[in-house]
Amino acid sequence: MVTLADAVVGRGDVRCWLAPEQMPERWLERFPTPQEIFDRALALQAHRGLPMDERMIRCRDCEYAVFRSVEHAVESRVIEEGFNSIDEFLARAQTILQRRKSRAGRSLELQLRAILDEENTAYAFQPTTESGNHPDFIFPSQEAYDDPDYPVSRLRMLAAKTTVRERWRQILNEADRIPVKHLFTLQEGMSENQFAQMRDENVRLVVPILLHTRYPQSVRGELMTLQDFVSETRAIA
Repeated sequence: MVTLADAVVGRGDVRCWLAPEQMPERWLERFPTPQEIFDRALALQAHRGLPMDERMIRCRDCEYAVFRSVEHAVESRVIEEGFNSIDEFLARAQTILQRRKSRAGRSLELQLRAILDEENTAYAFQPTTESGNHPDFIFPSQEAYDDPDYPVSRLRMLAAKTTVRERWRQILNEADRIPVKHLFTLQEGMSENQFAQMRDENVRLVVPILLHTRYPQSVRGELMTLQDFVSETRAIA
């Protein structure tokens, strides 16, 4: 029989799953921030010598396991205490779902920044561009982007989204100086039609190589790996 407590357990790197006694006591009283969870996941990993794309997937799985183990420890206690009404139960469920949604994008940004720092890659995180836009990453710097004499061919923009769906269009006007927008995602596959729409708008997908087989055979040759993107960006800086 599956209990409500069992239902909050999800996938992830089981080696990074924490028992309650392995967590700071304050985490059980106040849910840790995404930065705190990521820092613990980073400390648990020994993957720095691996290729970037594999490192990214391992980092994602480890961070997710830490997050879900904390969620399980915190929410199991709440579930065991019970609820006085359906409304109270639904309110708690909404809190859990909202926390998961807000965590996803933030953790992806932290993972990418960690890898870029490990690779000594110059970047600006969420700089200000035209009309007050804030792309996730500009390479090599905000100063280079703002300098009209800096060659456009040596600039890169990288957006980061865990899933793409229709949200990819949001990035099209985030950096007017850069005609080709690179978009990093952990989405496991998409249709040929959606890929064609993105290609027509000069959006280039950056996907960890371990996920390339989830995409149609016809588009795999046009996907960039994270290693490809970082190597190209460093070469032109």
